[in-house]
Amino acid sequence: MRRHLLSLILLLAAAPLAMAQGTPGTVELTPTVGYWFGDTIARNATGTLNTDVTVDDAPSYGLRFAYRFAPGWAVEGFLTQEHADLVTGQGGLFGGQTKLGTIDLSTGEAGVEGSFGHSRLVPFLAGGIGGMRLDPNLAGMHADTRFVGYFGGGVKLFFSPAIALRLDWRAHSVNVSNSRDRCDWWGDCNDRNDWITFREVSLGLNFVM
Repeated sequence: MRRHLLSLILLLAAAPLAMAQGTPGTVELTPTVGYWFGDTIARNATGTLNTDVTVDDAPSYGLRFAYRFAPGWAVEGFLTQEHADLVTGQGGLFGGQTKLGTIDLSTGEAGVEGSFGHSRLVPFLAGGIGGMRLDPNLAGMHADTRFVGYFGGGVKLFFSPAIALRLDWRAHSVNVSNSRDRCDWWGDCNDRNDWITFREVSLGLNFVM
């Protein structure tokens, strides 16, 4: 009897938290810090490079915001800023790289988040589109804004109905081509050199209001 009573008390204590997860009409704000893993821009992609240039790995900071319109679904937005080196050559053990300059990456994205469950640990998937402003500090290159598409997932660990720790993994694919031979406004669909992909890992504190 005592064991059943304890189980009932724990169930009732967890109920408000469980009911709070996925409540339609709530807004979520998440300041984030993260790390973006770079990719290489092929020499023939932009028409301004005579060698392959890599956007190096770098830390980032940003803000995620979402509106939950159904228990398992939300529309989300993401603003982030990153400052990275532009390098050429091979990295890794005994590899040599040369720094050519730097680049500022400012990204704005909008999409949909789908979550699973209403417990303290809530996994989710997310995807959408947006724009990335690439502003290189390199002779002969100028700032431009390009199409970006993203997909990823993560988990939220709730400490209370209003506060959670959020871990995200994302892949952001950006069109960098200057080619006029395009299947659509986002670039030549058949040329993989037209795209670079940044992989992001980020951590944030999620506030539910």
